[in-house]
Amino acid sequence: MATLWNALAPGEALNLPAVLDRTALLDALSVLTTNATIPAPATRHFTWPWKKLRQSRGWSQLEVFRRLSKVAANEGVRLPEWPTFKRNLCRWESGTVKASPFYEGLLGRLFGLPGWGVVEAAHTTELW
Repeated sequence: MATLWNALAPGEALNLPAVLDRTALLDALSVLTTNATIPAPATRHFTWPWKKLRQSRGWSQLEVFRRLSKVAANEGVRLPEWPTFKRNLCRWESGTVKASPFYEGLLGRLFGLPGWGVVEAAHTTELW
């Protein structure tokens, strides 16, 4: 087992025998899960604070849906029905799920966020 322990040491090449018995495999898994010396890389990406953006305008979730439907229609896209959209919006607002690039773009344009473009002036009166 000392050989297996050394094989799993940080900075060492992982040289394990081709076949491990059950005990050796459990020991190896135990070492991998309890002696992690290198932190996992940060995979968290920036998430827009959709709920704060919505609330700062005094909009309900239904109002976001109505306005976003118009933005989407101007781009030739149809949003899903309200119950489906509401479920997704709740997930985006809570940070449980990150909005896809498609929806980030639509929401970004709706809220006038930098980098997403602005809703055209001709359509602004319809939305606001």
